[in-house]
Amino acid sequence: MPTRDATSVGAPDLARNIPDLLLRWHVFRYRRRSDTSTRFLLEIARCVARAPRGPRVPPFLEIGTRTGGSALLMLRVLDSIYGGKCHPPLVLTVDPYGSRPYEGTAHRYNERHYSAMKRALARYPNHIHYIMDSELFLREIEQLYLWSAGTKHGIERFTLVYLDGSHDPAIVWNEIEQLVPRVIPGGFVIVDDTDWFDGAIRRRLDAAASQLGVTLRHREKQSVLEVITPPARV
Repeated sequence: MPTRDATSVGAPDLARNIPDLLLRWHVFRYRRRSDTSTRFLLEIARCVARAPRGPRVPPFLEIGTRTGGSALLMLRVLDSIYGGKCHPPLVLTVDPYGSRPYEGTAHRYNERHYSAMKRALARYPNHIHYIMDSELFLREIEQLYLWSAGTKHGIERFTLVYLDGSHDPAIVWNEIEQLVPRVIPGGFVIVDDTDWFDGAIRRRLDAAASQLGVTLRHREKQSVLEVITPPARV
């Protein structure tokens, strides 16, 4: 494991390991709420459990929320980690919904997906949803802010980013280029379906991993980037 940023290290009571059996239980309980298969949900859960912890770690981010299953899994694992000792980090989700095409398949979003997401995530006060696509979110991110303890904070860094929105290679690569520099050391970027479009994103990741300051591994349809030293923002 790389050395973690000193501002993100949690108190000693947050340092315990989360048993893999508990992560598997969370996946088993919520897998029907997601169209992502069990083994890939488990990879997400393990990255959440390994990510930097503490009362001031930056938010988690998911682009492509659909019915909310993977975001729900992240929220539940964070609850297990923090266990009431301090407030868990925010989980931000981004999805425009609406009847729009889904690149690479014949799927279309509708109000059913949005309603399912709201039902799944409404009880979590540390969840915030932005009804926009990633292009708009990334264009406006410098203008967005959150309130915490009476203070306004910009959305500058993330602890973990999960990309499962558009699968258009140009859009996904723009997400990677803009978001990897915002992830703290020891954090993760998980990119789903990198085998789509003849593996275009996977090939670019293989070529650029050292410049991105990450370790990289592929697991069937997922690519997992663990940030060592994020590059300077462009």
